[in-house]
Amino acid sequence: MHRNSYSLAALAAAAVPGLIPVRTTPIATPIEDLDVAGVVGEQGRRVMVLCPASTASGVRLERDLKVADALSGTPLHGIIPPVLGFVKLSEGGRAAVTEAPVGRPLMLDDLQHSPELARSLGRVLARIHTVPRYAAEAAGVESFTPEVLHAEHRTRIATAAESGHLPAAVSQRWEALLEDQELWDITAQFIHGDLSEESLFASGDDVSAMRDWSSSRVADAASDLAWLISSLDPERFDDLYAAYCEELPTAPHPRLVERAQALGEFAVAEWLAHGLETGDESIVSDARGMIADLDADLAQLARDEAERAYEEMSSREETGPREEHA
Repeated sequence: MHRNSYSLAALAAAAVPGLIPVRTTPIATPIEDLDVAGVVGEQGRRVMVLCPASTASGVRLERDLKVADALSGTPLHGIIPPVLGFVKLSEGGRAAVTEAPVGRPLMLDDLQHSPELARSLGRVLARIHTVPRYAAEAAGVESFTPEVLHAEHRTRIATAAESGHLPAAVSQRWEALLEDQELWDITAQFIHGDLSEESLFASGDDVSAMRDWSSSRVADAASDLAWLISSLDPERFDDLYAAYCEELPTAPHPRLVERAQALGEFAVAEWLAHGLETGDESIVSDARGMIADLDADLAQLARDEAERAYEEMSSREETGPREEHA
């Protein structure tokens, strides 16, 4: 059951004593079937109300809030909007009201044009990935071993290959990545799991808030970097990653960036599988277009490598030792 902004404002008033709503503002959410709105009170107080429209979204919201509560005792507490109250819904479940996230939604364009903001996000990601395991376990998040994660990747790629939509070069690259045991020899860490423009907020040149922890788990840190390495210019990602490494108490996996790149590519296979499973031709077409782009990139890399090899061979022939004449 979906609710309009007036109903959401009424829920906020019921959940937070003394709050008298004056107006509402729309807030995007990555969670399907979750109604979200910003509510401004008489004294200028800003809150956010989250109301599930289905049982599934209600379960996800409860998981989100449980993880956020567990993180309140970690260095991340300053960027997680605290919960102010709850109100039961007539159809079951409950809506939640939190402080409004500080700042504005963090768009990729903001990161592209601000090295400082990219570095701020890098530092925040490092703090996420160093959340103690006991804090993650207190929140009840799922924990995955490297072996299970690798098996999931292999299943995903096999499904894409069986669909007949993978060019030979792409299929060979992904198989080679999966066979590289060193690449997947990781230590599982706490991750956000679903970074997006809807889950991040910025104030000035700093990440000011982060929400939607419902997909968080103990898994591969590269998962949180995959979206960013696929979306940002190399220079800006380098800014982010340098700050990330500086913030970590120990050095990251030596091939973390390479693995993040691989996961970004594997996400295309997952998108293709989703389109095939749901019979959505627009998704299938979109995924095939991304696969074609990757195939073209690999072909260009092969040409560039062949040209470099030819130039090196020619250079050696020109500068090689000459016969000495007696």
